[in-house]
Parts: sequence; structure tokens; C-alpha cells
Amino acid sequence: MPDLAAELTFARDIAQLGGRIAMGHFGHDPQRKRKRDGTWVTEADWAVEAQIRIRIARTYPDHNILGEEEGLTAAGGGEPIPGAPTWVIDPIDGTHNYMLGIPIWATLVALRIDDANVVGVAHAPALGETYYAARGLGARWNDRAIHVDPVASLSDAHVIYGAEKGFVAAGLGDFFEDLVASCWRARGFGDFWGHVLVARGAAHVMVEPELSPWDVAALEPIVTEAGGRLTHLDGDVWRDTGSCLTTCASIHDDVVALARHGLSGAEPAS
Repeated sequence: MPDLAAELTFARDIAQLGGRIAMGHFGHDPQRKRKRDGTWVTEADWAVEAQIRIRIARTYPDHNILGEEEGLTAAGGGEPIPGAPTWVIDPIDGTHNYMLGIPIWATLVALRIDDANVVGVAHAPALGETYYAARGLGARWNDRAIHVDPVASLSDAHVIYGAEKGFVAAGLGDFFEDLVASCWRARGFGDFWGHVLVARGAAHVMVEPELSPWDVAALEPIVTEAGGRLTHLDGDVWRDTGSCLTTCASIHDDVVALARHGLSGAEPAS
């Protein structure tokens, strides 16, 4: 794996650029519309992704870009380059919060090399917080090193989760009820926020029933470099789309066992 310090610095720069653009629209009722999948997009989402794409094309013209709004292309446009490193962009993670004036949203930037997410930045300008990491370089929150809090038991864990309706729709309603009943306390904070809370030791589990690549790519290096684990709910390596489980690592297998029980109806492993 190459030295990723330069790529991490660049990722922070373009995430902060995106944050400045988004902040210019925040709280001013930005124009919005629903996409085909029913999710919202605002004029700020488009503006942020467009400017980040320009910066990447100038600096890394031989790379690809995968963005939530414009899909996968070569950095300069057109068909993606086979095997090239890929920048993964979510211009505003938490668009619904953004539209409502809730400050829990972020610009997410990641770099993927050989199918591995090796650089990640989550810049939340309305909170004044930036989380970032690169493979082998540790994870930081506003320049302070962060680490997970490895609790010994799920009964001691602070669990964060996305929208409860999503678990029911995904056939995970029983799992969700078991998880909440088994933990110390549970709170709903969707999007990037729950995952970075785990990474910095303020929570122990974050779970969401359905995410896309741009939702996860930047978070995986931050979580893993902080000592945590990020997988699908069945424990498999996270790939492309589907459920996402982030934990402090020490109780990861316990949550996976609950999830498998919820899906199969079998007794969880002791």
C-alpha cells in the first residue's frame, strides 16, 4: 500500500471545499426535488459534487470518480478507467437533515484502491467537526487521535441506529427489537453521525439496514483505523450496497449473532 498522506490531505481539502459550498445554502431553503428512488436531492448536493469533481480531475486525471449524484465516470468525464483508483463522493450525507436545518450532515470523501477504501473524510461544517483517516495512519477528529471504547458486553453498549421503519421493511424488525432490548441504551442518529460516534468512543454500535457505496466508503477507514469493525449485518465484508454494522469490535460477533437469529428464527449462538 502506498504512502497515503498526500491523498488524505487532498481528501480533507476537497471535503472542506464541499462543506463551504453546502454551508452557503444551509438554512436558506435550498431548491430540492425527489429522485427516482424517493430520496431527496438539493441544489447544494449538485453544486458540491460538481466542484469536487473539478478538483479531482485537475489533480488526479487518471483516476475515477463515483458520486451519488452523477455516478461512476473517469475523473475527466466519460467511461471509467478499468482498475484506476476511485474517489467516492457523497456531497451531503444527511440531505433530509440538511433540508430541515438540522446540523447533522457531512460531506464524505473516500479513495478506493484495488477495491479497498483506504482514505476517508467526513466533514461536518455545521457541527465544526472533521473526522478523517488513511490506512496505516490512524483516525482523527479535529486533529485529535480517536479510538473506539471496547466494552465487554452488549448489555453495557450504547447503540445508535438509523430509521426504525427501515429495519421493519428489510425484515429486520425482530433483530432491531432484540438489539434494543439487549443493550444499555439506544438512540436514533442516522447517516454518518452514528458511525463516527462509535469511532470516537461515544457509542459502541451503529446499525443501518440499507446503505450505498458513497454512504460507507469514507466511514470504513475512520472506523477501522480507530480500532472498530464495519461489515454487513451477517458479518461479511461490506460490499457496494446493503446493511451496515459498525461496532467497537469487542461485541461485533454478538450483534451479528442477533442479526442472524432475527433473520432465521434460530436461537442465537451462546
